[in-house]
Amino acid sequence: MPKTTTLPPPVFKYDPTDMADLVRKVERWPEAERVPKIELSRVIVGEEAIRALPGALREIATAGSDELVLVMDKVSYLREGANVKPVVISMLVDAGFHVHVVELEGDQDGVVHPDFHEVEHVKSNLQPGVAVATIGSGVISDITKHACFQFDQEHAAEPHLPLIFCMTANSVPAYASRMAIITKDGVKRTWPSRLPDVIIADLKILSEAPLEYTMGGIGDMCAMFMAFADWYLGNYFGIGSYFHGSWYILEDVKELMFAYAGEINQRTLLGMEVLAKIETLGGLSMTYARESAPLSGFEHVVSHMLDMGAPFWGRRIANHGSQVAVAAIPGLIGLNRFLDDFDPRKVNLDACYPSTEAMERRVRGTFDALDVSGAMGAECWSDYRQKLKGWVDARARCEEFLADWENQRSHLRSLIMGVEPYVQALAAARHPLLFEELNVSVPEQQGRWAYHNAHLMRKRFSSGDLLYYLGWFTEPWTDGVFARMHQLVDEARREQATVAVI
Repeated sequence: MPKTTTLPPPVFKYDPTDMADLVRKVERWPEAERVPKIELSRVIVGEEAIRALPGALREIATAGSDELVLVMDKVSYLREGANVKPVVISMLVDAGFHVHVVELEGDQDGVVHPDFHEVEHVKSNLQPGVAVATIGSGVISDITKHACFQFDQEHAAEPHLPLIFCMTANSVPAYASRMAIITKDGVKRTWPSRLPDVIIADLKILSEAPLEYTMGGIGDMCAMFMAFADWYLGNYFGIGSYFHGSWYILEDVKELMFAYAGEINQRTLLGMEVLAKIETLGGLSMTYARESAPLSGFEHVVSHMLDMGAPFWGRRIANHGSQVAVAAIPGLIGLNRFLDDFDPRKVNLDACYPSTEAMERRVRGTFDALDVSGAMGAECWSDYRQKLKGWVDARARCEEFLADWENQRSHLRSLIMGVEPYVQALAAARHPLLFEELNVSVPEQQGRWAYHNAHLMRKRFSSGDLLYYLGWFTEPWTDGVFARMHQLVDEARREQATVAVI
């Protein structure tokens, strides 16, 4: 059983369990007109939250309809030691629902991957007016919401499908994100999608999820400590659209996540409540931005690269969130070092604009090593070429950026976390700090490859692109970044050992 908490209940400025109040606060933002109307109307968080599922379905289902499509995978989830799925199905049947179960098979290890084959499978089981619910991970929710999104588009004359997500782990902010991560030609891509009408976070279920999933939840939210700077840079050079409201909605994350990291690590009911609400705010930050940029910067691209290379290297994919948090360490090292040492007077601007031909060879060559069919390289080049064109077209903005460097440096620093306190905070949360320490051990050489080449993967601009175009991203640079990573990790571990002794 979860340990008894010793910390007071947290106070949320933006509490997603009171959506009416949250919406009122958002409406007072300076750019409130940019916030989209959303489907999500209720977030139910509590020790007995799962028992609210039948009633919540009745509230959103088509009047008189008892039909329900329930999407899940083959993984067993526990609540007070009992398998959740049969208990929930029995509860729904007792409430009068006719439950049609859609069980996704997954690969040889039972792991379901978010691809369009799975989306089509779920979509083929949907019917107009029939409510949909999920019991499962962020992957299951992404597949299901995208299937519902496509179904709604194909049946535009019908009301949108009622949809409820039942969280089974505090692992990702995807439940409250209006985007879906679906793989295309072996490359992870973010697609416009939809939200559920209701999210249910049962704290007893979340507290019994494997610790690696919970640590992944902390890790995925850690992206905000780097991603906003990357997003700002993209916006500055005309290769993105920055929205400051997504920073406001994450104020509670900045204040509470590491403060309650011990509770989260112990999976107390309080810790699970804090993390569930934080992740919901993370999903809303992306929804309000209309893109994943608030929680997906250079650190995410490094993680995606590691996933793309996993089949080639013959290993399983590591936990997404924790991989992101570890990838942010070299990302923050590089960005902080750049902010410390960059001198715009030394820039040869003409050398900052590589030719299309040279970059196509670089991109395709990097990914053809993983996929001899060339499909992966072609997909990455189709995205990267848009970024390269945007960078070339923004030369005048680059000149302005260099001339205004002191102000730009100050603003970028305000958007990130210093790498030393970041590593210390992860260590205090007992989170993995090295790629080899993830739930699937990733050799450091693969991490170095992913860090060094991640800027080649997608069209979204990041600090990795700026470093590359300005000539900083060399092999010796990467060597220095990883040497510093080991130094910081060793220092953080010594600090934690001292705290433990005291």
